[in-house]
Amino acid sequence: MTWTAILLAGQRPGIDPLARAFGGVAKAEVPVLGRPMIAYVVETLLACPSIGDVVVLTQDPEGLRSEDFLALRANPRVRMAEGGAGISASIDAVAGSDVAPFPILVTTADHPLLTPAIVEGFIAGVAGADLAVGMVESRTLLAAYPDSKRTWLRFGDGAWSGANLFALGSDRVRPALALWRSAEADRKQAVKLFLHFGPVLALRAITRTIGLADAIARVGRNMGMTARLVPLPQPEAAIDVDKLSDHRQVEGILATRQGGDAPASVAAAQAKLAGISVFDLDKTLTRHPTYTPLLIHFAQGLAPWRLLTAPVVAAVMIGHALKLVSRRRTKEFQHRMLLGGAVSRADVDRLAQSFAAKLDGNGLLAAGRARIAEERAAGRRIVLATAANRYYAEALGAVLGVDDIIATGSTWDGDRLLPEIAGDNCYGPAKREMLETYVETLGLRRSDLHVRFFSDHASDRPTFEWADEQFAVNPSRKLRKLAKQKGWPVLEWR
Repeated sequence: MTWTAILLAGQRPGIDPLARAFGGVAKAEVPVLGRPMIAYVVETLLACPSIGDVVVLTQDPEGLRSEDFLALRANPRVRMAEGGAGISASIDAVAGSDVAPFPILVTTADHPLLTPAIVEGFIAGVAGADLAVGMVESRTLLAAYPDSKRTWLRFGDGAWSGANLFALGSDRVRPALALWRSAEADRKQAVKLFLHFGPVLALRAITRTIGLADAIARVGRNMGMTARLVPLPQPEAAIDVDKLSDHRQVEGILATRQGGDAPASVAAAQAKLAGISVFDLDKTLTRHPTYTPLLIHFAQGLAPWRLLTAPVVAAVMIGHALKLVSRRRTKEFQHRMLLGGAVSRADVDRLAQSFAAKLDGNGLLAAGRARIAEERAAGRRIVLATAANRYYAEALGAVLGVDDIIATGSTWDGDRLLPEIAGDNCYGPAKREMLETYVETLGLRRSDLHVRFFSDHASDRPTFEWADEQFAVNPSRKLRKLAKQKGWPVLEWR
């Protein structure tokens, strides 16, 4: 049996932070080891014995212009189709037509780790079902990549992450596509997702008294079709490229597959040749501090009533100013009061990106962004070193277009963000120590590279003294005095 592959290569509404980090290219054409992501996926699909035509579905068929993709597009098996506003509606419009006859395999352009073995294994697991979904169980992924951060759907038979692989076997899937349309916004939140399938199933999902395989099968029966979970044994099937951290991980895996140097070596070569430029975040690149506004933004998006705790939070902040409460405990207390005990990864990602988009409007200093562009044009590697928590620093880093991020870590329970800081707060001497570790991970000695450092605050004195060139940016009174003593240039970016 020959399958049609529908390759989703469009973008969701709004600016994609990952695409912006790479100069505003279409997300499907974000480069991975020098090639657009979509090229890897098209090549994989064309190499699969079960796949006939590959239909690239995107809002702008002429917007994919990389040389690699245009060369692949010349293959008569590759077709272009224009999609609409929603993924499910776009698939529904083309599925079963002359362009994309059933059976159909659906996958995405941001999955460069996809291999023919993964695709053929998934198709074999479909076994005649009308609808099938490929997933990877957490133990499979974490055994191979323990640091991988995924969104997990937790059920009685394990915690599952999507593999961006779907099988549409026949016209009987139309009701499922219609339901998908209404549930798209909740695709990464199991409870909200299964509320679309009725309260009984949602309750069993919440209490984990049903396995995901059984839940999918029941949904199918309720809609008059056969639906199946296809567990995949390859951990890489669950790793797509949505964030800069994903991008680094995928480049490392692909470099290993190809028998070449790991990207850390590429980064090291760049750093050694041209140096690194390290930027602080708050009040260096932003108009105002970010942490408290970030927490307020999260509270407004999750539980606005928590803003009523603001007077208590303010009292603790005063205690910190009086040196009665440590910086670490203050941040953890603020988090617990305004965000609560646990926040799902899906909510964290959604709100971090909307916060970054908000700052992108007028909260980031134009002169700072121009300096980043200048340093990058000189071939230097751009590093953001900030006391901000990584869970939102990555979204801001994507907007700013930095190469690497050194930030305060957070504690996660699976895919739930907890209030506790993990490791050191990236502040004062700890920031310098974390930068020293970063240099070591590049396989370099400090003497191998030239470092420029940009910051607004005297608490960064250890890092200033570690750097070769120091720039006091929008300096505090204490830093301005120190810069004058040391002869460091003062930059006013406000």
